Amino acid sequence: MTRRLAPILFAALVLVGLSVAGARAEDVPSDAVLAEAIDPSDRGNVPAGMMVVLVPPGGDGFSDGGDGPGGWTWVLPRPLPEGFSHGDVPEGFVAVLAQPADDAFWQEGVVPDGLVPVLAWPPGDGFSDGGDLPLGFVPALFRSAEGPPRGREG
Repeated sequence: MTRRLAPILFAALVLVGLSVAGARAEDVPSDAVLAEAIDPSDRGNVPAGMMVVLVPPGGDGFSDGGDGPGGWTWVLPRPLPEGFSHGDVPEGFVAVLAQPADDAFWQEGVVPDGLVPVLAWPPGDGFSDGGDLPLGFVPALFRSAEGPPRGREG
C-alpha cells in the first residue's frame, strides 16, 4: 500500500511546489481593465476583429461588484511575462494574458468557474519579441481603466 501512495504523494508535492514557484510577480493580477462581457448564448455574434477570452472578473471592490461604466465589466487578467513584448500597444489599451475560449465554450457555452467570457482585441503583427507565454494563454488587448471605454473600434 505504501508503494502505491508514494507516487501519489510525490505528485501532490510537485503540484504544490509548482504552484508556489509560479507565484512570482508576473502572476500577480494586473491593474483592473475594462472588458465587454459576452453572454455564452450569444457566442455566435463576435464582432469582426475581436476574440473571446476567459479572464477573472474584478468582483467586489470595483463599482457595484464588477460593473464598469456603460455596462462594461472590470476584469483582473494576469500581466504578460517580462520580456514577452516591447509594448507595441495602441494608446488607451493594455496587453495582458488571457485564456482563449475553448471548444466547450463555442459548442455548448460552458464557462469555467471563476472566469467570465469577454471580448478582446488580438495584438497586431510584431507585438511579441519571441518571449514565451504560459501554456494555454494568449496575449489580448483590453481598454485601459483610465477614462471611460470607447466603442469597439480600436
